[in-house]
Amino acid sequence: MPREVRVSEIDLDEVVKGPQQESSIIPTGVAESMAIMEPHELISDEICTAIKEDEVPDTVLKAVLYGLAEEQASLKTLRVEKTNERKDTSYISLKRGTLLKFMSETLIQRQALLGTTSELDLRGPRFREVFKMLLGIISSTFDEVKIPPEYKEMFFHALARNMEGWEDKAEKLVKALTPRI
Repeated sequence: MPREVRVSEIDLDEVVKGPQQESSIIPTGVAESMAIMEPHELISDEICTAIKEDEVPDTVLKAVLYGLAEEQASLKTLRVEKTNERKDTSYISLKRGTLLKFMSETLIQRQALLGTTSELDLRGPRFREVFKMLLGIISSTFDEVKIPPEYKEMFFHALARNMEGWEDKAEKLVKALTPRI
């Protein structure tokens, strides 16, 4: 049966300090070798540059994706090397898997930003209202230039006939115009 621990027995100083080096996530010696980049070195980093230049969100997300891709590739290379040395690589695989998850989430965000998640619903009520407004503008333009009502009626009759199945054609066009990521 586990021993009950009283609050008075807990050394709060140890709790506040956090993990010591031997239990740390960063292996011994790595923390000391990690270099802090100087400001002039950040210029060559794509992500820092995109954010500094206040690029459009798509460009920033692309730079982030590229950075994540570089990191996952280096983790993959490290995992292969450690496997060849017959060392445990589970921690590397876990880190790479987490990174790939972040990449997929970032890709989904980028697709949503680009509108590739089918946010344009050609059959939806919002688009229909916009389309009605456009037809209203065309109709009032006919009135403004004094097109006889019979010609206006002929135009809209022919337009209705030519518009049959337009949603399917438009969806194919939108799909063809959607950038592939």
